[in-house]
Amino acid sequence: MKKPIFLDPELQQQFDTDGFVKIQLLTKEDIVTLNELCTNSFPETGSTFFSSSYLNDFEQKKEISDAITQIVQTRANSYFKEFRLIGAAFLIKGIGPQSEMPMHQDWSIVDESQFYAINVWIPLTNATVANGALEVVKGSHVWNDAIRAPTLPFYFEGYQERLKEQLSLIEASPGEAIILNQAIIHYSKANTTNTSRPALTTGLISKEAPLMLHYWNREQPNEIELFEQDDDFLLKFEDFHTSIFERPVIGKSKAVRPFKVPSMTDALFNSMTGYKKEKKKNLLSRFFKI
Repeated sequence: MKKPIFLDPELQQQFDTDGFVKIQLLTKEDIVTLNELCTNSFPETGSTFFSSSYLNDFEQKKEISDAITQIVQTRANSYFKEFRLIGAAFLIKGIGPQSEMPMHQDWSIVDESQFYAINVWIPLTNATVANGALEVVKGSHVWNDAIRAPTLPFYFEGYQERLKEQLSLIEASPGEAIILNQAIIHYSKANTTNTSRPALTTGLISKEAPLMLHYWNREQPNEIELFEQDDDFLLKFEDFHTSIFERPVIGKSKAVRPFKVPSMTDALFNSMTGYKKEKKKNLLSRFFKI
C-alpha cells in the first residue's frame, strides 16, 4: 500500500478518489516573481503551446527549473510530506486553434503501485474556459494500470470524442495549483482570447520513488525496455520533440520485458469508463412511449 503524500487526510482521500485536487499554493508575491521570470525568459508568444522544457539549452532549462522549484518547494511543505520535486518548467499557451493541448495521460515515471507521481500545474494568470483551462476525466487514473510512455499510443486512442463527454473543467486563479495524478486523463481547449496564458508545472513524487522511463520500439513490438533515470532527466532531452521518440541516451537500461500493446474495444471502453451513449428514440416512441 502506498504511503500517503498529503498532510491532510481529506485532501489525500479526494486525490485518491478523483485523481486531482485544487489548492491555493502560491502567494501574490510568488506570482509576481514568477510572471516576471516567465516574461523575461520568453518575451514573444506564438500560436502554439510552448514549454521551457522544449529548449535545447540544458543550463537555461535548469536555471528556470531551479527558480520555480525553490519557490514551490517552500509552499509545498505545507501540503505534502515525504516528497521530492523533480524539475519544473513554464508552460505558455499561445493564441488560436493550434494552442489546443490534445487529450493525454502523463508518462509512467514511478512504480505507481507503490509510489505517487504528481503533476503540479499552476496558472500565472486566470485560467478560464475562454483561454483553455485544464479539463480532466475524474477517476480515470484508476481505470487501468497500463504503462504510459512517449513512444506508446494513448491508451484510449480513437475514443477521445466519447471521453470529452466526461471532462470536468477546472478554472483556476493565479497561484491556485491543480494537483494531478500522472495517470489522469486531461486536456485543454484552444485559447480563444487575444492573450497568451502562462502557467508552470513541476513534478512531485514520493520521496523514496526511483524514477524510470519506458521505451517501446514499434520495430520490436513484443518487448519494452525500462530505463532508470536521474531526477533531472526531464530537462535533459536535447531536442525534445525528437528525442522523446528515440531510444533514450540518458539514464541506464535496467530491463527488457515481454510486452503487448493494449487493444481497446467498445465493450472494454464502456465497461472501464461506465460510458453509456444515449440511444435515439425511434419514430414509434413518439406515439407509444417506447
